[in-house]
Formats: sequence, C-alpha cells, structure tokens
Amino acid sequence: MEGECNSPLRHVEIFQEILRFRRKILSIGLPILVSQGSLIVWGFFSILVIRILPTEAYAAYSVARSVQIFSVMLGGSFVMQSIVKYISENNSDRERKIANAGIVLSMSMAALIGILLVSTGNLLQSFYSEIDLRGIPMALAILVITSTASMLPQNLLAARHRTREIMWSQISSVVVRILVVSVFILLDSLRSPIQIFEAMIAGNLASMIVGFVFIRDMVSFSLGLDKEHIRMLFGFAVVSLGAGIAGNIYTRTDILLLGKMVADTEVSGYAASRTLTALVDNINMAAKILVLPLFSRMWNQGQRDQIVRRVMSTIMIISIIQLPAIVLYAGFPGRVLHTLYGGKYDAAWPVLMVLGFITVIKPFGSIFSCMSVAIGKPSYSLYSVLTSAGINVGMNLLLIPRYGGLGAAIATGLSIIIGALVVIILSLRQLRRGRPGMLYSNGH
Repeated sequence: MEGECNSPLRHVEIFQEILRFRRKILSIGLPILVSQGSLIVWGFFSILVIRILPTEAYAAYSVARSVQIFSVMLGGSFVMQSIVKYISENNSDRERKIANAGIVLSMSMAALIGILLVSTGNLLQSFYSEIDLRGIPMALAILVITSTASMLPQNLLAARHRTREIMWSQISSVVVRILVVSVFILLDSLRSPIQIFEAMIAGNLASMIVGFVFIRDMVSFSLGLDKEHIRMLFGFAVVSLGAGIAGNIYTRTDILLLGKMVADTEVSGYAASRTLTALVDNINMAAKILVLPLFSRMWNQGQRDQIVRRVMSTIMIISIIQLPAIVLYAGFPGRVLHTLYGGKYDAAWPVLMVLGFITVIKPFGSIFSCMSVAIGKPSYSLYSVLTSAGINVGMNLLLIPRYGGLGAAIATGLSIIIGALVVIILSLRQLRRGRPGMLYSNGH
C-alpha cells in the first residue's frame, strides 16, 4: 500500500485529477487567490513601509504584531473553524441560528481580550523595557475587536464557497489600508507603528461593512439565540483554541524572544525576512479557506475515499504556485533583501534562506491539519502544534543567544517539519482505521 502511494502512477493520477476539476477549481478558487493576492499586494506595500520606518519603530511594530496575532486568535478567531464546519453542513434555519451563536461568541471573546490588553499594557512595556510600546495596547485592543468583526462574514461566506464576496471584502480592506498609510507617507509623517495599526483598523471596518452586506441572507437575528449552539461551537472551538495557542507559540515565539534577547537591528532584519515569506504563506491561507468546507462535506457525504486525493492535489497546486518565490528566497536571499530594502537588512540573508526552504514544508502540515478538522479530529492538529510549540520554544531558547535571528529561523524550521509529520501520520492512520484500503481507492 505504501508503495502504491509513492508510485509515479499515483502522482500522474493526482495531476489528472487536477486537470479534470480545473474549471471548478478556477471558479471557486480564483476569487480566493485574488483576495489573498490583495494581501500579497499589502505585503509588497509593507516593504515600502519597512524601508521608511525607523529601525527601532519597526522592531516595536514586529513585537506588537506578534502580540496582536495572539490576541486576535484568543479574541474570537479560534471560533471561526467551528463556524465554517457547522455552517457548511446545510442551509437551513438551524445553520442561521448557529451563525447567530458564532457572532455573539466571537465578539464577546474579542471584547474580553481587548479589555485585558488595555489593563495589562504597563506589564507589557515593563517586559520589553528597551522597546517603546506606548499607546500600542489600546491600538491592539481596537484592532482585535475590528479584526474579529471583519473575519466573521468572510468565514460565513467561506462555508458556502461564496468566494467572490470574500474577494470584495478582502480587497476593500487592503485598499483602505494602503490609502491610509499612503496619506502618512505623502505627509512625511510615518514614524510610529501605531499609524500602521490605525490603517489596519480602518481596513477592518471597511471589510466588515462590505462583508455584512453580503451575509444578510445567512443570518437572521429574529430566529433568536440557542445557548446549546454556543456550547456546541465553543466545545469544538476549544480544541482549535489549543491548536491556535500552540500554533502561535511556534510561529511567533521567535519574534517575541528576539525582541527580548537581541538588538533592535536584528529583530528588524528577522522580521523583514519573515514579511517576505509571509507573502507566500497567503497561498496556504487561500487554500485552507477553500478546502475546509469541501473536505467537511466530502466526509459527511461518505466520499471519504476521495479526501486524500484532494489533499495531495491541493498541496501540489500550492507547491507549483510557490515555487518561483522559494527559488528566489532560498537561492538568492542576499540579492532579494538588498533590492527590496535598499541595503538596510542585508545581514539577514541567512535568515531568509532558511525561511525560504521551510516554505516547501508548510503546505503539508497546513492542508493535512485542515483535513483532520474536516474528519472530526481537530485534536490531531492540536497534537501537531503542541509538539511544534514545545520544540520551537526549547530550540529558540537554545539557539537565539548564540546565533540570533539565524537560530530562530532554524528552530522554526525544525518545529514545522516535525509538526507536519505528526499531523500527517495521525490523519492517515485515522483514515485507514475508518475504512481499510480507502486511501488509494479510485472510487469504483
């Protein structure tokens, strides 16, 4: 069976599967790629921002951005996967009541985290005593609330594969962000990370307004609120919360520890490199938005023998799209950094090279984790990221004092590889237990 999976014939079948469904992939996936592409445009615009911001201001932004990502996840983002899963199962009043419950639960968590951010602002500043974080906790609190509000309609639309509406919601956010930052640049007043967060808040508000216009037919507050639905969403989401916390630990520990342990210039150089690889990561995010409802429906409708084929074809598509960027980052990191940042962060070229190689591995862990959620085993994703988080924290503490940013990149790479192996092995074992021989069936 293992040999069959790895045979050249098997790879040909996967490629034929991609060609057979290319029209459906384009009709549903193209708007997602465009919307994620708009985030890539924001990423390229961020390169200009990085060139303009003083090094110490960009170091403060990098640390605050990591705190923000943790906070958004705790402030309602962890509920989104469960919303997509349950909303995608049908289109009835039950799903509309679940949407109501998801909105209330997510926004309540966002408000709670916002209050905590403001109340613990002095503690955060005392921990990063060498970095100026004045005013940032309040900006982050508002950003968490608006981020959750903008994510809700996008995830509800994703459950119905209404990707065109998601595209317009994302584009509106990016356009507003760029306009706000452009004003600061034209006025020659871009000096603080708070200004970047203000632009992100404005973009979230625009996305929220556009998104809620599109989901009017998916929510009906007149149906009321069922506490059982809140418990159901929260019960499923708790596992996602654990996975999210652990995932953010292994993806953000590097920046948080670098901010505490090394100079501002090294923090900024590492963050500048991560900004470039994040452009490619948007492709992974687009794929996850597209395939989670698909995998969930396939599992619930008994098409379980087709899921691994869809997983592998998705990974293949992602890898093909990512290839040019990976070649540039891993093969010519010094030239890339010098060209984009004007020589400001040339010393970070080893970091970009390592992070470029890591990009090859990410789709495997990402898409198999998505599959594990769809088949009702979100705990597998949790086990994966818990393993990754433990390795990442330990390796960062070991390597950063000696190797700085390069040590953080190596630690991140090792944790991603091992985490991907964990979720792949667990998911494939579950599928084998569920239906012997199903993995490589052709459906006949």
